[in-house]
Amino acid sequence: MEMMRFFMLGILGDPNDDSLCVLDNFIEGIAPHSWRVMRGAPLAPHLPKDPRIYMDDDHPGIKLSSFIGNTSGMLIGTSELKAVVETYCPQGVEYIPFTLYDHRKRIHSRDYFIINPLGTFDCLDTRASDILWDDENPGTILRVREPVLERNKLKDAPPLFRIAHDPASYVLRVDLAREFKNRKFTNIWWTELTLSEGE
Repeated sequence: MEMMRFFMLGILGDPNDDSLCVLDNFIEGIAPHSWRVMRGAPLAPHLPKDPRIYMDDDHPGIKLSSFIGNTSGMLIGTSELKAVVETYCPQGVEYIPFTLYDHRKRIHSRDYFIINPLGTFDCLDTRASDILWDDENPGTILRVREPVLERNKLKDAPPLFRIAHDPASYVLRVDLAREFKNRKFTNIWWTELTLSEGE
């Protein structure tokens, strides 16, 4: 079934283009809350009045793209990309506007949003996936190295979601992925996820 195709988004963007903007910093002033965008927890209640993210010297690239790669686990897209996601996901996703500043602390863009899918979706096949388990706490997952999704759990999967047990993940359903491709959004990298039949 065509709708039963899902793609994992890569957060870093194109690793071969040094001219692209890549961000290491989180929103200024609320770094202790950065875990929220890696866990699918609401960020809005903790935002400063004027949310700002600054480029840093470790990544000199300033070229903007539809998606901005980053090392903080954020899904950052232009207002156009955000509008597409919002059409497909009118609920269950938080959209955080911010101002992007360049290396000299000048305004570089006001056109970007952090797109934060809230919560997770239970679809992981823990038997088929490559998982690092906690030896000291049986049944506890430390890291999902290679996720495999269970087909019979995906019937009601939303267009954009995080995998339960792997909340830092961002997964696109095929219809949203196709919309991204048709719109020619740039700097978006994904890999198709393997599906299993479960038990």
